[in-house]
Amino acid sequence: MSDMSKKHYHKEKELQETEQKNRQEVSSQETAAVDIESEIEKLKAELEEERMKTAAEREQHLRALADFANYRRRHEEEQARIVQFATQNLIVKILPVIDNFERALESAEQNHSFESLVEGVRLTIKQLRDILDQEGVKQIESVGQQFDPSVHEAVMRLETEEYPENTVVEELQSGYTYGDRVIRPALVKVAVPPSESE
Repeated sequence: MSDMSKKHYHKEKELQETEQKNRQEVSSQETAAVDIESEIEKLKAELEEERMKTAAEREQHLRALADFANYRRRHEEEQARIVQFATQNLIVKILPVIDNFERALESAEQNHSFESLVEGVRLTIKQLRDILDQEGVKQIESVGQQFDPSVHEAVMRLETEEYPENTVVEELQSGYTYGDRVIRPALVKVAVPPSESE
């Protein structure tokens, strides 16, 4: 082969190699572009899936909030019915007390008897206390007890040696508990030692 032919052959070969390299690069770039497009499509699909999940979770959350609001409303309505029913039951129990007061007054007017009125009122008060007792309202025992500020309110003091110090000697107004709670403290007179100035 002549020098010229060799040069031409080498140039031809270089050209073919360059062309092949270029084809490979183009092919690589096309493959890379396809891979990138594929990755973009995959990411778009994942994003859409996440959007759908978020929308579903939001819908579920809103449903749960609505269910809870409905539950709360039903619970409040039920509580109101329970209170109304309990109040109605107490009223039904107290109505006979009013009837007995009316009978006591009528009897006293017909007989012109103060004693029958006193006896009628005494029996009616007992009936009312029995009803309150059934409902869980208890009268606080005071006279003769040691003064207890959680159930008694001292409104008077009696200087005396007849009773131990801080003993309740008189109840001026009854106190009551409901369950384990004081609903009205008893107003009491409490014994204190005589002052030394006498």
